[in-house]
Amino acid sequence: MTFIGAQISKLDGGLGGGETSARIAVLVAGGTAIAGKLELNRAYELLQIEDSETLGITADSDATNQKLTYYHLSEIFRLSPETRVHLIVVPDTTKASELKGLTAFITALRSIQGVNTVGIAGLTNDTGVDVAVQGMQLLIDDLAKDYIYIDSVLIEGKGAYLDDDIVDFPDLRGLDSENVSVVIGQDPSIAAMDAAYAEHAAVGSALGMLMVRAIHENLGSVDIEVKPRARKAEKDYTLTDTKLKRWLSASLSNGMTSESLSAADQRKLDELGYIYVGSFAGYGGYFFSNSPTCTEEGSDYCLIERNAIWNRAARIIRETLIPRIRSKVQADPSTGYIKNTTITDWDGRVRKALDPMKSAGNVADFDIYINPNQEAVSTKPFNIKVQLVADGIVHEFEVDLGYTKSI
Repeated sequence: MTFIGAQISKLDGGLGGGETSARIAVLVAGGTAIAGKLELNRAYELLQIEDSETLGITADSDATNQKLTYYHLSEIFRLSPETRVHLIVVPDTTKASELKGLTAFITALRSIQGVNTVGIAGLTNDTGVDVAVQGMQLLIDDLAKDYIYIDSVLIEGKGAYLDDDIVDFPDLRGLDSENVSVVIGQDPSIAAMDAAYAEHAAVGSALGMLMVRAIHENLGSVDIEVKPRARKAEKDYTLTDTKLKRWLSASLSNGMTSESLSAADQRKLDELGYIYVGSFAGYGGYFFSNSPTCTEEGSDYCLIERNAIWNRAARIIRETLIPRIRSKVQADPSTGYIKNTTITDWDGRVRKALDPMKSAGNVADFDIYINPNQEAVSTKPFNIKVQLVADGIVHEFEVDLGYTKSI
């Protein structure tokens, strides 16, 4: 007999150390190599805007090379200062639709552990925005075959892709590209700096605004759930910064000002699936319009946040179930089907793994069903059905306001 009494084992995971950002983003920019500093088709992790300067990407280099890479990165860190971003520079002669065939680029993309959000800016124009969109969706589909789930790709919808009349803009909703979105919002003060910038779109601003939000938040929300420390006292989360003179006005990438867009114009842009920037009458600041993807409006995956939620659940479920691969499946001797204890075990593992998504507000709830009438001895995949309940988004209010003689 000893005097040990009680042995205590240290457990981990009960409290958690705080979840890091659910978005791991990369900006893919067109450019050239810088000897001794920047290589093409290589992923660089940036923790703050100063890190880009060590790579030779600065405001001066933007001006010299007539590029906006530094501007896009500065917007990412201005709007989402407490996150990080990766950068991959590809030859500026590259088209978005060609990225799917560039082995060196794909290798660099794969090297970013957990990458799920991509912004593309500064590349050579495709023959049409539809070609750029569908080319990127093909790349996303290829990556998904290897279980690399990309939530969203933000493509620069340059002015060259757009006609003079909104009714003649290409319809993005029919492109069947549920993971790709097109940004056509533009800060006119940046466009006015150089003729080369006239048709750019603010991909960096959109990427920053996406990264600062939880995965279930809409890109166009006027406020966000958790603000960066420096902006916690603000009543909303606008693009506008009067000190830096950013987003004091807004336009489309073809030069049409936001003030010139009628309500009918805005509805048409929404109908066609574009992400643009505007303001509310009588309310200060500029905001992104919405978070549409390039697929039909009736699709479950017509919004960026829905894809992000689905992909997050898919990653969690996959990570949870892989440790059970080739483990024993207990059989009910009377039926030959999966024993209830095994079903309970699988259900409990997946449920425990998905509970944090519910606690974080990513989903309203979820349900898991495992058909008990599956043979325990089988080479077929076992089927588990998981359904997510999504919360809604307020797009506008309709208020009845009037007088009465008494209350």
